[in-house]
Amino acid sequence: MPEINYSAPPTVGNFIESEAFMRVILGPVGSGKTTGCIFDILKHCCQQAKGPDGIRRTRFAIVRQTLLQLKMTVLLDILSWLRPIAEYKVSEQLVTISFGDVYSQWYLIPLEEEDDQKRLLSMQLTGAWLSEAIEINVGLVDAIAGRCGRYPSAAEGGCTWFGLIADTNTPIIGSPWHSMLELDRPPDWAVFHQPGGLEPDAENLEWLLQSPETLKLPADDPRRRAQGRTYYERLARGKNPDWIERYVNAKYGEDPSGTAVYRGSFKRSFHVGKGLKPVNGYPLLIGQDFGRNPCSLICQADAFGRLAVLEEVVAEDIGLELHVTRYLKPVLYSERYMGQRFAAVGDPSGISKGNFLEENSFDVLVRLGIPAFPAPTNNLDPRINAVEQLLLQQRDGGPAILIDEERCPSLVRAMHGAYRFGKTKAGETKPTPEKKHPWSDLSDDLQYVCLAINSGLVNLIAKRIRPRTERRPQSRVTAAGWT
Repeated sequence: MPEINYSAPPTVGNFIESEAFMRVILGPVGSGKTTGCIFDILKHCCQQAKGPDGIRRTRFAIVRQTLLQLKMTVLLDILSWLRPIAEYKVSEQLVTISFGDVYSQWYLIPLEEEDDQKRLLSMQLTGAWLSEAIEINVGLVDAIAGRCGRYPSAAEGGCTWFGLIADTNTPIIGSPWHSMLELDRPPDWAVFHQPGGLEPDAENLEWLLQSPETLKLPADDPRRRAQGRTYYERLARGKNPDWIERYVNAKYGEDPSGTAVYRGSFKRSFHVGKGLKPVNGYPLLIGQDFGRNPCSLICQADAFGRLAVLEEVVAEDIGLELHVTRYLKPVLYSERYMGQRFAAVGDPSGISKGNFLEENSFDVLVRLGIPAFPAPTNNLDPRINAVEQLLLQQRDGGPAILIDEERCPSLVRAMHGAYRFGKTKAGETKPTPEKKHPWSDLSDDLQYVCLAINSGLVNLIAKRIRPRTERRPQSRVTAAGWT
């Protein structure tokens, strides 16, 4: 067998040595993730027990969103490293690895067509590799996992190892992949996170942008590593900060395709807290939008003008009445808000009556027991400015607006960048934020609440919903007044 030398970077080495059923390696572009996965599969080919015929047989699926991506990245890297022992059959999209007593089939499977998915989910595999995993529907992972451990069969000696591996850049905060990797990670998954490309311990620098002269230097020579670091320094020039955060710094971030509405005013470390509780004596103010996703945002302002965003109630494809009765009112009448007065402030367009019923959205809320008031305006600029005014202010050294991280996860993500101005095909920023549920709906809710606070409407609302026992009694008129 021809000699093939490969030295894995530290994180990649830990990834290859792990025995977890599902292993995911995250890192910046150019950090050696793909090469690591190639040698991980090759390791398992060599470690597979011999079958009855003395051959170590294995079969793997290498999965990515499109065939072109597989050919332009994974296939080229496989042939670059393993050409002496690899043969590629174009008609079958199959790489065959053969040397000594090792025989392995590596199928390139795209997911761009329904037939491709059907083909993948009918295969008998030893294992699978998800290339650039965040481009793949996370819901397919379990189905793909179910095809692993089936080859070689028990009659042929069974699998010495079987499972899944994946490489990827970091996913978007709040995305299904982010949740799976960080919040709801299955117990048999292991995640390996490489340092960012500009970090002192960045990996694979010794192989990036090297010249014939620097390649003569030892791999750990500072001059050689400095040459490799210029790869990331150039990548970061003039790029969207969200893109740099995910693809250079290897941090979880937002989609870089647009501009966050509150980029310059929202600071997560300052405006987000945990364990916020309602305060007695101040009414709850519910930001409410309408339509088929009528999300609600439960807030409370105190006498100093501080706004606590206590809880979000997200609707999915239902009408306002069903949302209020099934989701919002059970929250409002829960022990957490016991005895609190409340009122809703919403989109002024909700005063329009329907085509068939003499009832508008505010009438529906009032009929269901929630006092409701239209916000002062529906113009976008005043709404955004109302939020930014509070974001940029302080109260006694603390924030003028504080959002509960645990009870408002979608709003936190919206403020962090999911609520954003999109880009046109020409790359220009659009004048209005993208309408994406639930982030735009909850952002609208917050805007209505902030408008109510900044305009003084919240004081009027508080007086309107004051309990009868709190109302000033009328002066008694004595009989002497009539004489």
